Amino acid sequence: MRFLRSSFCSPLVASSSSFLLLVAVIGSCSTVSASTSSNLQATKYNAMFSFGDSVAETGNICVVSSRNATELDVLTCTHPPYGTTYFGRPSCRWSDGRVVVDFIAQSLGLPLLPPSKSKGKDFHRGANMAITGGTAMNFSFYQSLGIEDPVWNHGSLYMQIQWFMELIPSLCGTKQNCKEFLAKSMFQFGGFGGNDYNIQLLELGFTPEQAMKNTPMIINATINGIERLIALGAVHIVVPGILPTGCLPLFLTFFASSSSESDFDQYGCLKSYNRLTEYHNSMLRKQVQILQGKYRSTRIMYADYYSQVYKMVQQPRKFGFSNPFETCCGAGGGKYNFDVGARCGMPGATTACRDPSARLIWDGVHPTEAANKMIADAWLNGPYCTPPILS
Repeated sequence: MRFLRSSFCSPLVASSSSFLLLVAVIGSCSTVSASTSSNLQATKYNAMFSFGDSVAETGNICVVSSRNATELDVLTCTHPPYGTTYFGRPSCRWSDGRVVVDFIAQSLGLPLLPPSKSKGKDFHRGANMAITGGTAMNFSFYQSLGIEDPVWNHGSLYMQIQWFMELIPSLCGTKQNCKEFLAKSMFQFGGFGGNDYNIQLLELGFTPEQAMKNTPMIINATINGIERLIALGAVHIVVPGILPTGCLPLFLTFFASSSSESDFDQYGCLKSYNRLTEYHNSMLRKQVQILQGKYRSTRIMYADYYSQVYKMVQQPRKFGFSNPFETCCGAGGGKYNFDVGARCGMPGATTACRDPSARLIWDGVHPTEAANKMIADAWLNGPYCTPPILS
């Protein structure tokens, strides 16, 4: 059941490589706004550095694909109406505007993070290593399972850390200077894992229960990555979990028709897919707690994507959203408005819904700018980050 290979390449589209790219890109907020807090935090951090997949992407995939016209064309984030809300044009972000890392950087008085692979940029105030298709596991692991599509080989967790290590000398020079510089920088590490499950569930046809068998390896790779950053000098590290897979229109569209009524929870999400996400996030959180005890002088913060987004699904009106499952920029109508052959930015889906701020999901996988802002605010001030970034 290789949905991605037969449909499109995107953590996360007309060609098999275009669908994989889409997939690759796979509570209440505090009354203190991120913009208010930015004045208090403007001088606290030298810079911010981010790692992850399409949820945190700010342009690396467009840089590495710039010489491949075919791949660039299937990167629908390069087509309108992506970017319509904030940038007024596609910005190589999988949203109608800013993503979570953008809001966090702005709240800390830092510029939007340039993609680390871009040329001629000043990275002294930060850089973003995140890239569409990013995985926790190296591509060799998925090759051993029979996956060959290079969309999953743009930048694993290990590769992104290598990019960062190559960048460091130009920022701070000596090892001691870099230790001091990185100690006063903010890091967002992930979430990693979304694409690891996308490959298994959508490419390999694994059940959620089968995918769970690989969760310990995915978590171990993530924890090893965090410890590598700590060894380099990182002190302030935000570690996000992953989104509730069973509530995303992409998965609902693929699996709803073959599911029985008992497969859904009372809100309309697929229970088994959310159990996989819960299992991943629970294991990640426990390992982060162990790291918090092991590295007492390091501030490691667990950011809870799952609980907040699931709360938005449970109580959409509380957050200003209408149907939480209806894709804002999509095609096909119906409950999910998602068609893998007419994804956002492709012919048939070149117009967004009238008010993106009233929708939770932008393109079937990624949150809208409005949702991203709420998520960022709740990480900055609580309650969905432990401890909150601004505490």
